Amino acid sequence: MSNKESDKPLQNLPACAAEYIKLVIKKMRYRKKVRIDVMTELAAHFEDELRDCKNDAEKEQKAQNLIEQFGDAKLLGTLLRRAKKRCRPLWRTTLVRTFQAVSVFLIIYLVWFSSGRPVITVDYVEELNKLNRPSADESLNAAPLYDKAAEIYSKLPDNISILLGKKYDDVNDTDKQAIEKLLNDYKDVFDLVVAGTKKPYCWRNLKSTRGSDMMEVLMPYLAEYRRLAYSLRLRAQFRARQNRLEDAFDDIKSCYRFGQHIRKGNKPLIEQLVGIAIEAISVHTLRSILGEHQIDPAALTQLQKDFEQMITDENFTISFKAEKLFQYDWIQKSFTEGGPGGGHPCPPAFRKMAEINQGINAKKTWFADYCKNLGTAISFLLGLSTGRNETLKSVNGLYDFLDSEFALKTPAEVQTQKTEIDKKVKQLTGRNFPIRLIVPPFEKTLQISNRLKTEVEANLTIIATLRYKQEKGQYPQNLDELKQTGYIKEISMDPFSDKPLVYKKTDDNFILYSVGMNFKDDGGDRKGKTVNWTEEGDAVFWPVQK
Repeated sequence: MSNKESDKPLQNLPACAAEYIKLVIKKMRYRKKVRIDVMTELAAHFEDELRDCKNDAEKEQKAQNLIEQFGDAKLLGTLLRRAKKRCRPLWRTTLVRTFQAVSVFLIIYLVWFSSGRPVITVDYVEELNKLNRPSADESLNAAPLYDKAAEIYSKLPDNISILLGKKYDDVNDTDKQAIEKLLNDYKDVFDLVVAGTKKPYCWRNLKSTRGSDMMEVLMPYLAEYRRLAYSLRLRAQFRARQNRLEDAFDDIKSCYRFGQHIRKGNKPLIEQLVGIAIEAISVHTLRSILGEHQIDPAALTQLQKDFEQMITDENFTISFKAEKLFQYDWIQKSFTEGGPGGGHPCPPAFRKMAEINQGINAKKTWFADYCKNLGTAISFLLGLSTGRNETLKSVNGLYDFLDSEFALKTPAEVQTQKTEIDKKVKQLTGRNFPIRLIVPPFEKTLQISNRLKTEVEANLTIIATLRYKQEKGQYPQNLDELKQTGYIKEISMDPFSDKPLVYKKTDDNFILYSVGMNFKDDGGDRKGKTVNWTEEGDAVFWPVQK
């Protein structure tokens, strides 16, 4: 209803009476319909009293007298509101009182809920350091040598640094001269890394920018470590080009042991992945040299023995123990220590953890992602989501499953059991939606670790096959023949098919490959790709693609 329509009852009244009634209605502060009814009643009362007046002046005077009789407009409005409230139905009064009580309770509850703060009792950064610190003398630790080499390398000129990611044969003559100068000028750096690879252990004392905050643990050395690995690759390629093959193999083995040091143990996932990447660099470089040079059987035999020895105790599975500590630290900083469920979520802490996890766009993406599940969002705000104890139970269940069952599966097993695995993970996480904020991409990491294992074993098979050819004058008909003649101890399995790697003898060569990440045998077809391990085609290890 418009203002003009609502003011119709006042049209025949003197201005003072109309203004007075409007003020009373305003001070009444009640529902619109009731206010209009009261306005109509007051207007009718004034009209009745003014009906016998002979002119406007008399009406104005009598209206003023009536206003004085009614008294203060604010007081009259208050009295009218109370009268209307007493006259409303019982069900409506009950409903209003209930709503008011719930509102008060909710306000008090939200104040309590929002005012809760985490209690920090465990330094999980130190727990992570303890997890990876062996009972050994510091003199047996390779990390100080690696760090010293990395510190020197961090000061390399930009024009030199950019060459490290390239292969020696892929650059022009000017860049080759720069690389050769680098290899000569920084010989001390290589010596430090090689000396480090001869140590039995490698551990570090990680630190955080905020004391015990695991989300802000500093690992700047990892980028320099990769550059050191690229440099070892360059030197191996350079030495191979000079036909110094044994020296080249030494660099490749040092690079591989360097990667083993970085990933060995229960390191954070990022360290394990960098270690895997460095091991992969050495494996790729070795295969490239094998494809370009004729190597005598004795050197091949020694190379095979050395690699077999290096991987004797190597565990290619990913460890999630450090990631579990990250989750413990997250729970400690995101829940109160006591209360319902062992402790309720702290919205500011959740927000901070989400922002750290998702980076610069966290404010937008975290809110959008969280609100995809409206029920979860509401239950979180009301404190009805899982408490600290249940969240901790879910984390323990999930990471026990990842370490004891999932990490031991092959990608082929995961592919065939994907529905069951997804169901299991969902069952373990339950209503703990926030756990997914920092849970690692465990399926992807499983594939990465198995790719390295496959490539290492493929290299051993290639070395053995080349030896066989040089000593017997032809390639073996199949891998069984290679094993029966003692060139390999076991036939290498392809974790992407759970069958042996595919070996095919050709007219003057052989082909060795994995079915790759599409889990399908494409007959050794790379599908036009220039690198292994893409979503389509096979991962072909031999012949080496030029």
